[in-house]
Formats: sequence, structure tokens, C-alpha cells
Amino acid sequence: AYTWNINEDWLFDALVGNELVENQRKFYESYGANYNFPGWNHIDNATTMVASESLRRKRTVGNFASISLSYANMVYFNATVRNDIVSNMPRNNRSFTYPSVSLGWIFTELEPLKNNVLTYGKLRASYAEVGQAGDYYDSYYTTPFTPYARVYDPNLKPQNTKSYELGVDLTFLNGLFSLNYTFSRQNVKDQIFEVPLAGSTGSAELVTNGGAIHTNAHEITLGINPINTKNFKWDMAFNFSKIDNYVDELAPGVESIFLGGFVDPQVRANIGDKFPVIYGTTFLRNDNGDIVVDEDGLPQIGSEGVIGKVSPDFLLGFNTNFEIYKFRIGATFDWKCGGQMYSGTLNTLNYYGTSMESVESRTAETFRFSHPAVKQLEDGSYVANDIDIKGEDALSYYDRMTLISEAGIYDSGF
Repeated sequence: AYTWNINEDWLFDALVGNELVENQRKFYESYGANYNFPGWNHIDNATTMVASESLRRKRTVGNFASISLSYANMVYFNATVRNDIVSNMPRNNRSFTYPSVSLGWIFTELEPLKNNVLTYGKLRASYAEVGQAGDYYDSYYTTPFTPYARVYDPNLKPQNTKSYELGVDLTFLNGLFSLNYTFSRQNVKDQIFEVPLAGSTGSAELVTNGGAIHTNAHEITLGINPINTKNFKWDMAFNFSKIDNYVDELAPGVESIFLGGFVDPQVRANIGDKFPVIYGTTFLRNDNGDIVVDEDGLPQIGSEGVIGKVSPDFLLGFNTNFEIYKFRIGATFDWKCGGQMYSGTLNTLNYYGTSMESVESRTAETFRFSHPAVKQLEDGSYVANDIDIKGEDALSYYDRMTLISEAGIYDSGF
């Protein structure tokens, strides 16, 4: 590290460093079956024993440098660069470099802008890159001549995230009000994904650089401090955030990638949609997007598609604190607007008749499909659904609903 006080206004700092990180993981497993004597649950009592051992080591060598320059406690500039060399990537892609740069300007330090209303104002901007390595394995066999179902791209390279940020920090009336706003954009390229493969290849998935994602984020914080005395303090703050992740591209020929879940439904990354989405069996709809019921008033099974979007539209938080002498009381409020979830539990409870909804349906003389829907007339046109379902047919109704994953989608806002 090096510090240079150039003069009364200018200050320069520099830092050069090295980092070595090594991880080692050893895994042992022993399995026994077919006990010699009943009642003694011990590996030494097994007639058949299988043991395995695996070792995984990885090392990262990082070299980094940074410089900082400030002027008159008003302008701050910082730049960094780092190079990592990792052992857990292919030999031809083990070294990668990523920089960052930031600039901040406290403009209220200028004499013409000093006042008693806007007592602090700062503009800031930054750009940063972050490299992230994956875990690469050479192709190997689980048993002789049986390749492992997951294979790794020999040209796998680290994914890269480029971040841009702009922000402003304002304080009014010596701290009575404060306002902060930040906009950020992240572009992730060469994201490491498990891309599904056709069974004819002899493997199930390929770990490769499978896509690009971008994120737009807005965050606003408003702070209010109306009372700040020795024995009585009161403050409050509002925080609004909106974060949208979008999938721009995946591997060539791949429109979506399985991230988790079941055969139906699943959580997926889908090109052109917010990340992530819930994917599964939909309600049958007409060209207008209306759910279409059959002649018995039951919803019909549609195709596979996006049935829900997990990400909320925005988040809003509020907190306040009162402090009187040594006593403090606080309150918080959280609002999550938008977003959806899948409840397989509620679908199952309905099917087995143990939910309140199913009780009300089967004990009623008639009931109707719970979603807005239409029915088709003989001439092919559609009108609003007015078909009643008998309470004694509740089992048929919920049996149909369990076959449609979209029936288990609910708003997750609160």
C-alpha cells in the first residue's frame, strides 16, 4: 500500500496485493446390506459392503491492484483491476481479468452551492466487471464403460457480469429529510448452465456457457428524522425497489432451461420472460385468451407453457422508531406487489376433500368453476360461463383441476 498527500487538496492511494485460496474436499461413503444377525444395525454386520472415496481440490490465485484519488473532500475516484487463475476450469480458460471504476462528486462542497436547504448532495457513477468460474470436470465414467450422465464443455469459460450504476444522495435541512436513488444495470454473459441433451447422445446434460441475462434495478430510499433531541428521537424511512431479470439468450436451439421442480410443473429460465418462470400444463384458452370450459362446466387441459412469473413488480418497505429516554419502540411495514407461486399442497388438499374450499363445493347444491371463463356455442362463438356443477360432482371437478398445473398458481404478493 502507498499513500501520497500531494498537497492540501489532493490525496492519492495505491494498493497492490495477492491472494491464494485453496479448498479441499474429501468424501467417504460406505454402504452395507443383508445383515448377518437381526437387530444389530451396524456396517460390520452387513454381508455386502460397498465403499467409495472421492477427493476434490481447487485453487485460486488472485492478483489485484487499486488506485484512489480524492480532491478537496469533494471528488473521489477509484479504479481496480483483478486477475484470477483458477484450477477448476479447462486449461485453456483458467485466467480471467476484471476491472472496476467509480466516481463520486459531493457538489454541495462548491461555495456557490452551499445553502441551508440542500445541505448535502452527491452524484455517483460506477462500472464494474466480475468474473466467476464454474466447476469443470473432465469426462469420466461412473462404472467401467458407462459415461456419467453430465458432460462438460471442454471450451467452458468463466461467466462475466458487467454492472453499471448511477445514483444521487441528497440531504435537506441538516438531516430532517434524506433522499437516495440508485439505478443499476447488470449484463451477465457466458452464464454457466446445464443444457439438456438428446438421449441419443448418451448423456443427459451439458455444462456449458448457455446464455445471457440482464437486470434493471431501481431503488429509492426516503428518510425522515423529525425529532432528534437528547431524550426523544423519532425517525422513519421508506424503501422502494424494483428489480427485473430478463433472459436474453440461451444455448443455440434452446428456448428454456429447467432449473428445478417436477415433470410438471417446473421452474425455468425462458427466453424473453422475466427470470424465473413457472412452466407447466395450462388451462385451454381461446384466441382471446379466455379459459374455455367443456359442456359440464369443467376447465379443459391446454398445452405446456408459462403459467406463472415468480418475480414481484416491486417491493416497498417502511420502518419507524421512537426513542424516549432509554425506551425504544419500532414498527415495520412490507409490501410485495405482484409475483406468483405454485401450491401443490392446496391442489392435493382439494383433491382429497380436506380443504375448506372442497368442503364447501361438495356440500353445496351447485357451484361454479372458480376462474372467469367462457363456454363455446354451437356456432363457434363464446359467451360467459354460466354452467353450474353439482356438489356431488366435486370429485370430478377437482380431479380435472389436479391435471392442470395452472390451477395451482396463486398470487404471492402480500
